[in-house]
Amino acid sequence: MTAQVKVNLRGLNQLMRSEPVQAIVDAEGRRIAAAAGPDFEYKPLPHRWMARGFVQPANARGAREQARNAVLERAIS
Repeated sequence: MTAQVKVNLRGLNQLMRSEPVQAIVDAEGRRIAAAAGPDFEYKPLPHRWMARGFVQPANARGAREQARNAVLERAIS
């Protein structure tokens, strides 16, 4: 016997863009930016359907460091 699951997309979208979820995303983004160093910054950018944010180089030095040493990838772990 197989069970059928019906996904409530409105509820899921509401949950994924809620304040608690955005707070978790923001905290992790700030942690990654701090681990990457002073030349990186976190920018929260909530989407219509989900909480999100980006860690990016804050200046040319950060961009060079990312290109040469993949700093952001190392900061994730």
